[in-house]
Amino acid sequence: MGNALFDTRCDAASVAAWDRADWEALFRLAARQGVLAVVYDAVSLLPKENRPPRNLNLRWALSVENIENRYCMQLANGAELAGLWTAAGFRPVVLKGFAVSRYYPVPEHRECGDFDCFLGQDRELGDSIAVGAGAVLEESGYKHSHILYKGLMVENHRFCIGVRGSREAKELERFLEGLLEEGAAEDKVPGTDMILPPVMFNALFLTFHGLKHFLGEGIRLRHICDWACFVAREQQNMDWQTFYAVCDRYHMRRYADVMTAIAVHGLGLRVENPEITVDSRYADRVLSSVLNDNDLINSRGKGKWWERFKLLSNMSRYRWKYREIYQKGYFGEMVQLVTGFVLDRNPKI
Repeated sequence: MGNALFDTRCDAASVAAWDRADWEALFRLAARQGVLAVVYDAVSLLPKENRPPRNLNLRWALSVENIENRYCMQLANGAELAGLWTAAGFRPVVLKGFAVSRYYPVPEHRECGDFDCFLGQDRELGDSIAVGAGAVLEESGYKHSHILYKGLMVENHRFCIGVRGSREAKELERFLEGLLEEGAAEDKVPGTDMILPPVMFNALFLTFHGLKHFLGEGIRLRHICDWACFVAREQQNMDWQTFYAVCDRYHMRRYADVMTAIAVHGLGLRVENPEITVDSRYADRVLSSVLNDNDLINSRGKGKWWERFKLLSNMSRYRWKYREIYQKGYFGEMVQLVTGFVLDRNPKI
């Protein structure tokens, strides 16, 4: 993928002897990892004689077209909803998704699941406006609500991150919200009212969000591509000393370093800022987990209680992630999760 993301050398010899089964396996892996379109961009740079068989290549191209069409639909409907919120005096800040896709060479090739936005204390009023415009409020938790708007699933956030039962997380939440409030000159997704977060917010949010996914259910190559594309574009615009100080405080440093190491050694990211650290000690084990583990929670459709029990099971199964990457004990985190659910049902910061 590096040749598609960072214009690195295309190694055609490595796939010269591939047969149809090899290409089919790559297609399935790319789809499972959320990078089907990005991998196709890389495949398209190969000499014609080294590309997949014609039928698979056509199927791949059609899949990419579907990804592009879905992205455009999501962007149009998300922009429409953001316009309604802006007209009501709210500040819809886009998280992940459209805030990250702009870093990709082809933004439409960054697969987006939901439209994540932050309205903060205006979350409930935002829900009401969306419902008044025809949306369906499917679920409303303490962190965010789920709104279905014209086929687009929207996560409307009250909090940027999960804070229930954790003083540490609440402290980080206050810091993140402070970054959003400090952004005086607000950039927006072109042609929309979707506000783009400041660079430091994006760096910390991507790191914390990715770390929590890694601990609870694993991450995919898409998460690594997000980080790689972000660093490639913003590495000279970041206060890395502050970033690493915050990472050290909230146990995110090893995860950030591993993501950078995989991006450098696996995707060809060129690090040009000497303040950026690359630590490969845990890169192989993390990458193996990314490629081989399959413990997703939120996409199963089996209900909230199944998801909660699956999360606890994952925490126990992948204790090494807590010990080696998060540098915390998994049992203490499990206790905090359960007591927070019981004693801090409606958290405040």
